[in-house]
Amino acid sequence: MISTPRLSVVICTRDRAGLLGRTLASLAAQTLDRSAFEVIVVDDGSTDETRAEVDVYSPSLDVRYAYQRHAGLASGKNHGLFLSRGTVVLFQDDDDLATPTLLEEHLRTHDAHPEESVAVLANTRLDPSIAGDPLMHFVTEVGCYLFSYPGLADGAVLDFEYFWGGRTSCKRAFLVERGVFNQVFRFGCEDIELGYRLSAFGLRVVYNARAIGVMVRSLTFDGFCDRLVRQGRSNFVFSQLHSDSRVQQWTEVAGSESRWRTAEGDFDLIVGKARRLDAMARRKRELGFDLEPLDVTCLHEAYRAAFQLCKLKGIMDAHGRVGRPPAVTL
Repeated sequence: MISTPRLSVVICTRDRAGLLGRTLASLAAQTLDRSAFEVIVVDDGSTDETRAEVDVYSPSLDVRYAYQRHAGLASGKNHGLFLSRGTVVLFQDDDDLATPTLLEEHLRTHDAHPEESVAVLANTRLDPSIAGDPLMHFVTEVGCYLFSYPGLADGAVLDFEYFWGGRTSCKRAFLVERGVFNQVFRFGCEDIELGYRLSAFGLRVVYNARAIGVMVRSLTFDGFCDRLVRQGRSNFVFSQLHSDSRVQQWTEVAGSESRWRTAEGDFDLIVGKARRLDAMARRKRELGFDLEPLDVTCLHEAYRAAFQLCKLKGIMDAHGRVGRPPAVTL
């Protein structure tokens, strides 16, 4: 008989074979007994060596590979969820390394909170190789556009806004019975939107600061701007699905039209200024110079203005007021 694992790790990936290999290697080094967990890799339409990379780790992990045509994160996560056998499902990003006790810590918190509606949020740190990057520092520790860990206390009980994909685990039965990811979302909001729906059934998210993952992929300025435009599009769709004031506040859609009319003419100027300051900061670091306090203040103000506008542009794009009206899916 095939034993049922306690935990299933679901990884959705696309064309990141190198990063995926590092993530799988970190899972093969867990303190949790190998028989207690399985890994499911959902390949969302890759054209690289993703399948071969998974095969490398078949001898050292209970790992399964599933391919799907490119359909986005929500679809991939649902695919992995329904393939999973564990009583707890952890959604893991393909660019995060698991510290040796990550899976053990997730299960420890679930054991302490056996209620079906309790999910667990893990801690995410930046790899030392990217922790000093000005952009990565800002989006994780200052502006909190990527993560929002500052101020979170270990053991804190949080609401649906902290149901963060890629670092959250939950009881499989709760998802299957109460709601899965809405596949209209190809990128962004698929996790928070599901968390919002699950909150009607008592969802609580418990933060375990000792369950640590390490992000190893650095983001570029232009790449992050593109990410925020896509996030804005998803925010708009989220706001249209639910009229709840908590959703409206989180998505920042209210008043977006007037804000865009005020800022639209300066979009290229503001983003261009931030891009130049970002390049200057990176160059100074490459040459071994520290950023002066005034440099940091100007850089952060430029980042904040540019990133707010990029998200706003995405909202207006989905609203059909920038470029062509959006497609049905994002």
